[in-house]
Amino acid sequence: MRRRKAAIALVLAALLGGAPAFALPDTDGHPAEAEIDRAVRQGWLSCGAGDRFAPDAALTRATFVEALAKLDGAALPPAGRAFSDVPAGRSYARAVQWAVVNGIATGTAPGLFSPDAAVTREQAAVMLIRHANYSGVALPRRRSRAVRFSDLDACSDSGLDALYTLYRAGVFDTEDGAICPADVMTRADCARVLSRYQQACAQTCPNNQRAMVISHMGYSAEAPENTLEAYALADSKQYIYVETDVRFTRDNVPVLLHDATIDRTSDGTGAVAQMTYDELQRFRFDAGKDGYDDAALPQFRAFIQLCAARYLHPYIELKPVVSGRQLEQMFDIVAAYGMEQHVTWISFAYANLERIRRADPQAELGYVCSEVDDGTIARAEQLKTGQNTVYLCARYTALNSTVRAQCLRAGVYLEVWTIDERKTAIQQLNTSAQGITVDRLTPADIYR
Repeated sequence: MRRRKAAIALVLAALLGGAPAFALPDTDGHPAEAEIDRAVRQGWLSCGAGDRFAPDAALTRATFVEALAKLDGAALPPAGRAFSDVPAGRSYARAVQWAVVNGIATGTAPGLFSPDAAVTREQAAVMLIRHANYSGVALPRRRSRAVRFSDLDACSDSGLDALYTLYRAGVFDTEDGAICPADVMTRADCARVLSRYQQACAQTCPNNQRAMVISHMGYSAEAPENTLEAYALADSKQYIYVETDVRFTRDNVPVLLHDATIDRTSDGTGAVAQMTYDELQRFRFDAGKDGYDDAALPQFRAFIQLCAARYLHPYIELKPVVSGRQLEQMFDIVAAYGMEQHVTWISFAYANLERIRRADPQAELGYVCSEVDDGTIARAEQLKTGQNTVYLCARYTALNSTVRAQCLRAGVYLEVWTIDERKTAIQQLNTSAQGITVDRLTPADIYR
């Protein structure tokens, strides 16, 4: 992957270095003239007789796959025999085999690839997303996530998710608000899209174009979970977003604790709701990790103070159902540090989110769920007030293109949990998901 990114970067440097343009008689003055010139110069696309490019001719599946293979620079395998309509002697045969073997393209029917069939915008988008995943590149987020295509119902589920992701990355454009999923790509379109895609993959992704990478309970891979030490460590590892779990002690002090008991994370036993905060101070909350003998159970106030001082955005998970008085207490703490517009309230308990919605119509909310169905998405949609942002925070194994498309159509943002392998992280980030929650992966691990 590093060699592939380096090769793409070298190509980009050559393109920006002012090499002389090709003189193509049928592209002079074309809106995509510069991109066509680039695509021909780099060998992604070729001309026909008389150096004619035919910019407005329909793009075929074979041409697109061959162009993508050339952009990738991969060593191509021998031609396969899976498709009766892809003879081994054709120039694109090895590219088709490469694309199929690596999950970038599929056949159109058993034994058929349909190499001469035209490629639609959504078909091209799906293949580009698969290529980004194959390449291990998390695409940038250059445009607003709030876009809502006027023709989104004309998209297939997988096409909508891919087109949204690539529109957000600046690869595809809209036309008067429409994404035009079924429109046939032209050769000029191909040159423009591949040029933008290559640049998106080659350039280092700046912080303001990255997805949300949320540190689960702080950097608990090294420090004890849900401690101030874990959140300070997350900050040092360049996380901007951190997640915590809040429960209340017997004397109504909000503290950071995932479980209902202190058994797993401390040297004590018992339910946190049955002990006062002072009683809990007797225990060491080192979660069995060496070097943290002084780790204590933090109050919610100390956590918010740390987030405000370090410019961290907390995702506050309310574990049990909280009372109105308890919620008011947390609101007051958040307000005391000027964090009202810089927190996200999340919970499995829908009643908690309804209570927050009523108390603060602008509060950013996340409905956490392990499984997703139509009812789950509908409940998340009902949390919208017209003034707030709502997330469906779902286990990544519960998601597919249909669920993502339903969320896009409902105007509900997706956040995905909990991911610890880079390959899976890339696959989830190259979707309409706005962010992922992780235990060990750092932003530097993903955007390298």
